[in-house]
Amino acid sequence: MRSTLLRAAALVFFAGATSVAAQEGESPQYEPWEQELYEAAQEEGQIVWYVSQTTSEFADQVCNLFQQTYPGVECSAVRATGSVTFQRVMQEVQAQAVQGDVYSSNDTTDFLLLSEGDALLEYLPQRIDNMLPNLREAGRDGLWFTSNVSPYGIVYNTGLVAEEEAPQTWTDLLDPKWKGQVGIAHPGFSGSMGMYAIAMRDKYGWEYFEKLEENDPYIGRSIADGFNLVVSGERKVAVAPVTLGLAATASGDPVQTVFPEDGLMLPPSGTGILADAPHPNAAKLFEEFLLSEAYADLLIENLRYPLIQGVELPEGMPPLDDVELLTVDPESAATEVVEIQDQFRATFGI
Repeated sequence: MRSTLLRAAALVFFAGATSVAAQEGESPQYEPWEQELYEAAQEEGQIVWYVSQTTSEFADQVCNLFQQTYPGVECSAVRATGSVTFQRVMQEVQAQAVQGDVYSSNDTTDFLLLSEGDALLEYLPQRIDNMLPNLREAGRDGLWFTSNVSPYGIVYNTGLVAEEEAPQTWTDLLDPKWKGQVGIAHPGFSGSMGMYAIAMRDKYGWEYFEKLEENDPYIGRSIADGFNLVVSGERKVAVAPVTLGLAATASGDPVQTVFPEDGLMLPPSGTGILADAPHPNAAKLFEEFLLSEAYADLLIENLRYPLIQGVELPEGMPPLDDVELLTVDPESAATEVVEIQDQFRATFGI
């Protein structure tokens, strides 16, 4: 962790030095292709990022670091739940009045639908080869790439749940002792929850959710809603991104994270550029930034999994190749997600 902090300090120094150099008229220290793209982005002046795959706080951190790295290009993050963000994108596309430049979602079926309508700009980042091979393979070169690795696990409040009593598998959440104490999200609003619902159905059948309904869970719009209730002590356990749980523990919150024995759910999360983006060069520069060492260090500082090779994970964050992963193929999910949403509403009455 100390080496991570040292790298982060060096990056902040470099960003500051770059800003001073720009003010004094000196040449910034960028790769030639990066310099050319940066100059084109400066002429556009900004990038608008529609995002549902992070918290608002982290999205703001990302924009702040981007602006430090590329002075003169403003970054505006517009964060909402997956369904709300996608609805906004589709409305803008259909009205031929696109306001956003880059779209990031935890539901990669969104990108399949956008690509079918020629609503994505084809761009293959220069840094794509820096990605972890399995993450690169999960994307669609030139249209979208995997931009967030935030597997689902279980979090619990340590002030309310003893370690030996904490659920260790997904099916443990069906135990009647958790009645009224489980937090989940609604797949009609959260794209990643839709992927989770498909994964659980494929592994345990829809009976899993019928039994979960008997425990009267709290159902939020965002996957972060149940997590926040665990932090506050209003619920004991929740389905949540393990990255949120690890960060909360590091911050001193009464939260512990369980990596379920029957597998971590890995929502497929992606980023693409909208075809009619008002600031296409700034959008390309932003995608390059998401594959940079600077962004990788920011991810590590926030106890999130990096996207590129050669980055050391902090203690307590197991490599994803050391645990079982539950995944959903986005192309097959695209044909099933509406059915899953309807089935969920019928089961939970909401």
